[in-house]
Amino acid sequence: MKITFSARHFEATEKLKEFAKNEVLQLKKIADAASSGEIILDESKSQKIVDIRVTAFGKVLVSKMDGTDFYKIIPKVVAKLETQIRSIKSKVTTRG
Repeated sequence: MKITFSARHFEATEKLKEFAKNEVLQLKKIADAASSGEIILDESKSQKIVDIRVTAFGKVLVSKMDGTDFYKIIPKVVAKLETQIRSIKSKVTTRG
């Protein structure tokens, strides 16, 4: 899976980049069809926003959440994407 990472309005540490990428790579276990991912972290004042987009089964799945700590938000966003992937996967296997 090809993953791109971008941080807006702040400089992300290598530890944060690796954490985010490893979390998104866990989606590959659920959907072999996941081909690419984009991680966008944005920080403005005390608000931190995580936006992750994954391409799976020919669709772009988007999940976005905000909070106060990237390390708490990223797993929640990935969990939302996991739910979306499972839903699409069940539709694809049922119909196809």
